[in-house]
Amino acid sequence: MKFYLFVFALYFFISGSAQQNATVFSENKTNGATLYASNKGFCPSTVVLELNLSNMTFSMGEQKTFVIPAGTEKMLLGEIGPTDPKKRFGFSYKYQSVIGDATLTGYDSSYVYDLPFEKGQKFKLTQGYNGTSTHQNQNALDFTMPEHTLVVAARDGVVMKVVDNNNASCPNESCLKFNNVITIYHSDGTFADYAHIQYNGSKVRPGDKVKKGMVIAYSGNTGWSSGPHLHFAVFFLQNNHPTSIETRFRIGDGKKVTMLIEKEFYSKDY
Repeated sequence: MKFYLFVFALYFFISGSAQQNATVFSENKTNGATLYASNKGFCPSTVVLELNLSNMTFSMGEQKTFVIPAGTEKMLLGEIGPTDPKKRFGFSYKYQSVIGDATLTGYDSSYVYDLPFEKGQKFKLTQGYNGTSTHQNQNALDFTMPEHTLVVAARDGVVMKVVDNNNASCPNESCLKFNNVITIYHSDGTFADYAHIQYNGSKVRPGDKVKKGMVIAYSGNTGWSSGPHLHFAVFFLQNNHPTSIETRFRIGDGKKVTMLIEKEFYSKDY
């Protein structure tokens, strides 16, 4: 007797800065099915399959993790067919989908970022990496700056996410849900978050390609914030979870490269 069991249980892991995920779907064939994935997003996505096979085999063997390139409509993942077609067989599957390439083992640690504000400006770094306030166990930076200050891209990339419809703020975690943020994907697989931007303050949309130094938003005081500032953090996927990383910047006239230090002022003259 032949028996097919198709159960489509979808599990998405979405980081705080993710927007579009890949999806997995199947097409029936004689004595089995073919699994495909699509990714309508603007950067690669990773899917992890969990197969439950009864008298069936998967053509890709033990491979269960697949990276789906951006803009993919239909990528073959593998074929599922019966081990013994004379006996009862069936299958079900689940999958996780996460933005980015979760198979990366590293990133371009030598890359030097530009300060995320315009030439001629100078701001204080009020909180640095692993700060004692809201950056505990987090490699993120807070620049104190007046609301409506122009924010520029610190690195070339593609805009993945834009949230700028919030206008509330408070100095505790309950207001995290009101964070306005722009997330940009970089060529080495990392992402950058520019957070607390002004209500309706984004100058870009998802899918836009940005160049370093391009204006992307106005700074603000939204979300989990005790005062006007720009929160900047770079992260990449590590074991399917976002891991923030330390970054170096050009400061002053652009000839000096350094890791930024909390409580110091930094100017941009390039």
